Amino acid sequence: MSKDRVTEYAESVVNGEIRSGKLHLLACQRHLNDLKRQNTTDFPYYWDIKASERILEYAETLTIAEGGKPRKVELIGSQIFDLGCRFGWKNKKGFRRFRRSYICMGRQNGKTFENGILGTYIGGFAGYNHGKLFTVATKKRQARLAWEEMAKFVTIDPDLGELFRVKDYKSTIEALETKCTIEALSREAGLDDGFRSIFSSIDELHQHK
Repeated sequence: MSKDRVTEYAESVVNGEIRSGKLHLLACQRHLNDLKRQNTTDFPYYWDIKASERILEYAETLTIAEGGKPRKVELIGSQIFDLGCRFGWKNKKGFRRFRRSYICMGRQNGKTFENGILGTYIGGFAGYNHGKLFTVATKKRQARLAWEEMAKFVTIDPDLGELFRVKDYKSTIEALETKCTIEALSREAGLDDGFRSIFSSIDELHQHK
């Protein structure tokens, strides 16, 4: 099996070439261990390099609007691992192995940025139609942070602008081909516990009941 960017990064972390925290190191080691036992009776999952690379290639077509002038996204190693690993592992039916993820890192380290990539990719290009995607927080202003990251990716890119419609006054983004919607929700604006989604970015999880 040829190497891919996720596997190369995981090897660099496990070998000590890249310094990381304990839990991130364990996640990289798990990826390498799972590669050796994929498609076995005890481990009915497989590593799909094309699916992993697809979201990474998508991310690197995006444009960062914020700053002095627009510039293309350049993923760092940990982002390559986080995004690629989530989409590359599949079960026997071809569905993603990982359906939930928990990211814990300091402020201004790219959590919201990464959610902007995930939301637009899942909403427009993951093959799911008429899905509901949400960015969620206790306060509307906080819930809009990840939503605004998605909106910036769309409005700066003419190609994405043809595939999505941003309705800022409703805090909603519509994917025109898949009919998926991305909406910012908050507890203070009447968020209930019964919404059903294909993607939810929940900020400050400890603040929610």
